Amino acid sequence: MARPIKDGIDYFPFDVDFATNEKAEAIMGEFGAKGTLIFIYLLSAIYRKGYYLQWTELAKNQLANRVNGATGELVQQVVDRLVAYGTFNKELFNSAEVLTSQRIQGTYLDATKRRKSQKPTLYWINVDNNHRNGVVNVDINTQSKVKERKVNKNKKEQEEKNVVVSDNYKKVFDCYSDNIHPVSGEIEVNTITEWIKDNGPDVVLKAINAAVKQNKRTINYINGILNNWQTNGVDYADKPKPQKRHYDISC
Repeated sequence: MARPIKDGIDYFPFDVDFATNEKAEAIMGEFGAKGTLIFIYLLSAIYRKGYYLQWTELAKNQLANRVNGATGELVQQVVDRLVAYGTFNKELFNSAEVLTSQRIQGTYLDATKRRKSQKPTLYWINVDNNHRNGVVNVDINTQSKVKERKVNKNKKEQEEKNVVVSDNYKKVFDCYSDNIHPVSGEIEVNTITEWIKDNGPDVVLKAINAAVKQNKRTINYINGILNNWQTNGVDYADKPKPQKRHYDISC
């Protein structure tokens, strides 16, 4: 029987200059040793889960329990400071109450690169790493020119495809903005885009409508609906028609 793939990692790199890092020093200066311990335990809690931590009352109070003399209020103050300092992604924290960062996600990828699992997408901070390295061609022959033309053709086709995809996706983003809340920031855009890629725009629209009907207008609830449908193999075409009841849904 294959061993199940775990979500988190067993350990993470700890910089030797942590104590003199300006953000760590700022936390120590304001909150003392308790604040520093909270900082460290926060990182441990995130990596134990994987690459992000859903920030809830439960998570806050659990963390407070791990630091002698700490309170939930103190833990929240430390978290707010770290978000303000940019240690955790502010945009994602404000929109989805999630603690993560580009550096945390990079560390997680390095630690799990040998795992046979799909690249994570939920709350993922996408960064354009498709930079072009300079290439010197020693022999510029006919074959290389043909390849260049093929690359340019493929690039043009991809650009045209992106325009079509953008038009098809617009309805989903408009529906989300009108019924959940206005889409704000790269994190939310990327999450909704991944929904559409994985499920198709029509299915995502059904999930948004389902969330509205349940009066659960959050990104997490919609994500849960889509995951549940994927897990249980829901046949979207056979879903029953809605009852004759009015909902203020524009999509």
